[in-house]
Amino acid sequence: MTGAGSRPATGGPGRRPTAPVPGEAVRARRAAAGLPAQGPLPARPFVLPRGRYDELFRTAAALLALVRRAVLALGPTWPERLVALGADPADHPPYSGLERVETDCCALLAGADFLVGAGGPQLLGLDTGGTPGSPRETGVLTRAWQRAAAGLPEAPLFGHDPLTVRAAALADFCARRGLPRTVALIGPGFHPDEQRELRAHGFAADLLSCAGPRDGPGRQSYALGLLGGAHPAGGGASGLPRTHRAGLLLPQPSSGLLADKRALALVSEGLPWMTRGERRLVEHRLPWTRITLAGRTTWHGTERDLPGLVLAEPERFVLKRAVAGTGPVVAGHATEPEVWAAAVRRAFGLGDSVVQEYVRPAPHRVELSDGAAVRTVHGAAAVLSPLLFAGRPGGCRVSFPASGVPASGAGPSRLPADAVLAGRETAG
Repeated sequence: MTGAGSRPATGGPGRRPTAPVPGEAVRARRAAAGLPAQGPLPARPFVLPRGRYDELFRTAAALLALVRRAVLALGPTWPERLVALGADPADHPPYSGLERVETDCCALLAGADFLVGAGGPQLLGLDTGGTPGSPRETGVLTRAWQRAAAGLPEAPLFGHDPLTVRAAALADFCARRGLPRTVALIGPGFHPDEQRELRAHGFAADLLSCAGPRDGPGRQSYALGLLGGAHPAGGGASGLPRTHRAGLLLPQPSSGLLADKRALALVSEGLPWMTRGERRLVEHRLPWTRITLAGRTTWHGTERDLPGLVLAEPERFVLKRAVAGTGPVVAGHATEPEVWAAAVRRAFGLGDSVVQEYVRPAPHRVELSDGAAVRTVHGAAAVLSPLLFAGRPGGCRVSFPASGVPASGAGPSRLPADAVLAGRETAG
């Protein structure tokens, strides 16, 4: 189990376990499922008390709903919303042009990244693409820990199965819209297990290598399509417009606009229609976030010039590109003054970024086993990534970002990622 620690992120000397290590049973299941199973891996499960586990999903769903409403309020159509947000059309192309479909589907498949700080989980970003959060891997690890942890004090462990919840959500979507249960899994990143789960829910499901329509007699069309995490050159996202014209409906084409961090800034700043409860939720679970546009803003009860504030107190802020993956995350506390000043000038000159209050990670203790010995890593930062399918809890993943990365909630994991489970609260 992972708990709070107070020392820097270092690993102590390994110790030979005196009892079977649950993580070694999970290692075997990792290997059987084709997941990485070499080297040090978690020795014990990452467990939250059931109440905190459930609250994490409720918080993610509520914040996602606020972002969705904020984006929809920007204009009557998706192109107009994109312009109102100041986004580049190339970053969020409206592949289908089907306004009602895109509105219905924009939050159908979603994930969130919460950095665990001293005050609890803080939302750093949303993922509203087609395959957030490695659902198969999360499901495999959830089931493996449930089997392996029978003798632990936190047992029995509970965790939502992402593939089952996703399939059920898509089946309900098809029923609601009167669509046939046909789905294409497009591009690399999908596993036959995902195809089997969809077929178990009554879908005709096929794995396709690219998004372009296949020519020839008997060509299959699909009511739904899911995109893999990696798009093959020349055949992934570039083939989507042709696919739509061929009759393939993808449920997530415009949802990238909800993942744009400028949408988070709208909610952070507050909107007239937000209730007191919604404002309290934002205050407690969403770090202060603003779009990098010159002007006055509120900052902890004061009114300040935004660029001047960010330049004057670099240790309090992080600069992030609004579209994930389009540029580096720059943390003021870890950046030389001249580099920070240049990054601020660039961000406010282009308006393509957000500035977010820095969240200091709460240190966690992680036990790792290599099969022969167990060692403890202290001071690890934990990012919790719950999955939501049509608003339903769909499993959760934890990652441990490398030094300097926690400000973004994305990037390589310094320690092996794992599933998050719910269990009985223990003294530890």
